[in-house]
Amino acid sequence: MLSLWKRMDRFKWMTKELPGFGVSGSQVQVITRPSEFYDQLLTRSGTSNKRIVLASLYLGTGQKENNLIHKIESSFADKAELRGSVLLDWCRGTRVTAGVSSASTLAPLVQKFHNQFKVFMYHTPHLRGLLKRYMPPRWNETIGLQHCKIYIFDDSVIISGANLSSDYFTNRQDRYVLIQDCKPLADFYEKFVDKISQFSLHMNENQSFEVDKSKFSSHPYEGTLKDFKQESADLIKEFIKEETKNNAINESDFEKYDTWIFPTIQMGPLDITQDSRITVDILRSGSEGGRFTFGSGYFNLTQEYLEEILHKSASEYDLLMAHPKANGFLGAKGFAGGIPHAYTHIAKKFYNKIDKLGLHQRIRMHEYQREGWTFHAKGLWYYPPGEDLPTMTMVGSPNFGYRSVDKDLETQITIVTSNKGLQEQLHNEQKNLLDNCKVVTQDEFKKEDRIVPQWVKLFVKAARHYF
Repeated sequence: MLSLWKRMDRFKWMTKELPGFGVSGSQVQVITRPSEFYDQLLTRSGTSNKRIVLASLYLGTGQKENNLIHKIESSFADKAELRGSVLLDWCRGTRVTAGVSSASTLAPLVQKFHNQFKVFMYHTPHLRGLLKRYMPPRWNETIGLQHCKIYIFDDSVIISGANLSSDYFTNRQDRYVLIQDCKPLADFYEKFVDKISQFSLHMNENQSFEVDKSKFSSHPYEGTLKDFKQESADLIKEFIKEETKNNAINESDFEKYDTWIFPTIQMGPLDITQDSRITVDILRSGSEGGRFTFGSGYFNLTQEYLEEILHKSASEYDLLMAHPKANGFLGAKGFAGGIPHAYTHIAKKFYNKIDKLGLHQRIRMHEYQREGWTFHAKGLWYYPPGEDLPTMTMVGSPNFGYRSVDKDLETQITIVTSNKGLQEQLHNEQKNLLDNCKVVTQDEFKKEDRIVPQWVKLFVKAARHYF
């Protein structure tokens, strides 16, 4: 069996650029079903003794979400040493639906356990002035969001693209990886969430929001944009620098573990582009004869990623995306209802490029369609030449589109492994997704329900960087 160092081959450069966390592959569990993800959240919320840290776009307000909150509440009532924090996005977290919001759902926990439990909401610095005053809910979310999905329970971490909402617990297919009993990685991500929280709005017991001036002097929408971006960017850059130094690895370290985890961070509003840069380098590092399976819940890849796939990479690609019927915006009111058509338009233009370049043997497009389900899975898997199991995966919050790169806060991990059990889990994960996909052909775009309205084409041209 090849050593992990040998298996990394063309990806060894990551050891010099990123913090690395070694584990046994047996500590990593690939969760494949939304219900299992929910069960893990419930169980670990009830059994954690040291910390519960949750970072998501938002928290839903239904029964499943309330059951999760009640489980967390019970843990805090029983354990005086337990500490907790929740980081959400302000625009999404304060949006009121049927009289409730993420903020109002979490308020009782803040009121009962204000010394132990904190709630923070990131407010993009670019939503200010007239935009903040007049832009309505939903639309204000296009400016930028807290999009990281990190769930820490004691020394275990679940990293995912899934939010804390009922559909993500039921019939919205995503990806979820659990790393068990890895204190250094859990510490890394708790510190990361804490750094974001320092320049986010702290929710008080009465659901009002303010910046903790003892930790951060600038304000996301009061004061100058330049000052806020400078102070918050310096905070994150220093964090990245320190963590990379403290978790540096060399070749001899690879004899200790069969699996290594490398976190990456993207904060376009703060000009922090680590994740997009690493993603490009990973795509560029694939070997001829190797294969990437590349998923995005919203297929709107940046020009840089498209250039790598079409013109610079020698590897094969299976690209996974949502069929319009599996798009979460299907049936939405107003302009949002045209978003599935928008992704069809983008996919068709990319298909035509593949066709024009004669690359159908190297690049294949697949659409996920499963009755009653939507598709939100993203990330990639890499299979070296001649191998039937992947040796590397990226999993986390980015969709690899313009929003992920330029507007939102994102994080994901790259896992490199020689553990056969973990490799088989990762292979089965991507196989299960492909089994619910159909290969895209030109005939698909000729179907009546795939004809894109002219207004949607104009919308895509004008607003492609916002969705």
